[in-house]
Amino acid sequence: MTTSKPRKTTSKTKRPRWIAERRLERRDAVGGIVVVRIGSPELPPGDEVWRCPFVILGLGDDSIQFSKSIDSMAALQNALTGIRCKLVQSGIPLRWEGGEEGDPGFLVYVPSAFGLAFQQRMEKMIQAEIEELVRPISERHERREARRKARAKPRTE
Repeated sequence: MTTSKPRKTTSKTKRPRWIAERRLERRDAVGGIVVVRIGSPELPPGDEVWRCPFVILGLGDDSIQFSKSIDSMAALQNALTGIRCKLVQSGIPLRWEGGEEGDPGFLVYVPSAFGLAFQQRMEKMIQAEIEELVRPISERHERREARRKARAKPRTE
């Protein structure tokens, strides 16, 4: 995934078609709501690079930003990464409805810019951590299932 610094919109740029929105609660003294919008990726006429618009309203800079990449999917992924970076860089504690305190609701993506071997190594580490967290839950479920089956087994006396 190619990353590039988000560019701000100019007055000659057409208005984006917003495809998704998330509302975040500001958990600082200012309070209020931060609205994050992401637009449909587009290939500007005469350009070979896709761009994806996004905007973060309520943190001070309400201008439309663009992430860019070689295809529409990568431009969209870069926009999500750019949004997360801007939210974290703001230093403002945020929370979204589906998350825990301090969770802005935008995931960290494993970058591919450092090569496939790096990406696979990071993914393997993440998967190992997930399995470590899931193991006790799976074991507890298996014990409950075994007890349930033992209770339901008909007696043969």
